[in-house]
Amino acid sequence: MFNSLLILLPVIGARAISNAYDQDLTSREGAAEALQHANVRLLEELTTFGPRDEDSKLPYWQDRIIAELDARNMSAVRGYLLAAPQMLGRDLGEQIRVRAEAEVTGTPDERLIRAALQKLPENVALRIMETERYNPPAAQAPAARAEQAPGAEPEQAAAEPAADSDEAAPQEPDAPASAEAPIVLQANVRSEDDRRFQILGSYADLAVMSQRWIEGDRSDELVVKLTGLGLVQQEYSDGLSDAAALSVSILKSARRSQRLTPSFSDYLGEQVEAALPDTVLEPALQEAFRELATTEVRAERVRAAYSGSINQAGLAPLEADLDQIQRLAAQTSPSGALTVLAVIEDGTDLQRARLLAEAGGERLIVLVRERGREGLKIADAGISWNRNTVLEIMSLTAAGMLLFWVMLSTVRLYIKLPKPRAEPQGA
Repeated sequence: MFNSLLILLPVIGARAISNAYDQDLTSREGAAEALQHANVRLLEELTTFGPRDEDSKLPYWQDRIIAELDARNMSAVRGYLLAAPQMLGRDLGEQIRVRAEAEVTGTPDERLIRAALQKLPENVALRIMETERYNPPAAQAPAARAEQAPGAEPEQAAAEPAADSDEAAPQEPDAPASAEAPIVLQANVRSEDDRRFQILGSYADLAVMSQRWIEGDRSDELVVKLTGLGLVQQEYSDGLSDAAALSVSILKSARRSQRLTPSFSDYLGEQVEAALPDTVLEPALQEAFRELATTEVRAERVRAAYSGSINQAGLAPLEADLDQIQRLAAQTSPSGALTVLAVIEDGTDLQRARLLAEAGGERLIVLVRERGREGLKIADAGISWNRNTVLEIMSLTAAGMLLFWVMLSTVRLYIKLPKPRAEPQGA
């Protein structure tokens, strides 16, 4: 029994620890719980940024926004605006919440951004609105059209206001509100360049890059192989092509701008090597470049070389990471994803960042700018007290108590204390 308990205790302990500290933050049953936990922890962490003095919080927050605006990091600017209720302290934060709740137009994030803009200097708020896309008030549309067409004929100029007045006639009770309609700043919108954040190029470009790499030129092997994987994945219709193309483009931008940490670059290198082994790819490319050919033929040969060299078993983990990056960019922006990737060191950090982005959106950018990689650890759920965990801890406790009882019984059985001798009585 003693030996059996010695073997059983580590097994039960390992299972209890594995269930309590489960690293799969998006597990089947814990996904919603993990998102709620991450959201609460993120908002709590935002309250700790900046000075403790209530009077100094507003200048600090404004300075951070101006610095990010000067750097044209608009994802960080939006993140600081969304984090205003937490960063500005109790009084100013409550004012922003009340103003945002009083709004009726736009999403909650848009209303929160408009309320936070009122706490900025006027020139800074105007710079942000000029940089971001926004919808002008409807009441200004007729005046804008009149200004754009100063040479219009009187009949046309009179007809347009008449039509507008007819459309607005049923809404006369709401006329004062429409006259002061706020600018609807669209939070978390993607500019045209962001929506087309694609730098994969073509197979002809890939052929040039691959030939330089094969000939020993100073080419970035990781960028070359990522480009090949991204182009090949675009041809598939399994729903992963868009995610792969965007994620590979983000990784290429981060690699070329030297934003990836060395540890994450090594991690990606291992993932890419497993998906596209050099031992298979290099001979295929050498065969493709063995004979002279036109650009179109070379591009087709390179496509076949990359497509035939992919290891599907090794590609699955890389596809999972590419999906994490795509979801991270969807919740923030491609430029925001670049900011986050600058502090990620492994796949666990990437999963934490994706979870925090889904829980708090671009507030994650503020967390990364203020805390760096350490801020991502707030996504860890810690001990998950479910029924299985409680039962396993109870079993571990019972087995430990039984082991202790067997040990005491063994000691009492084999180690006998001497019996007390009878002392003589009287004379």
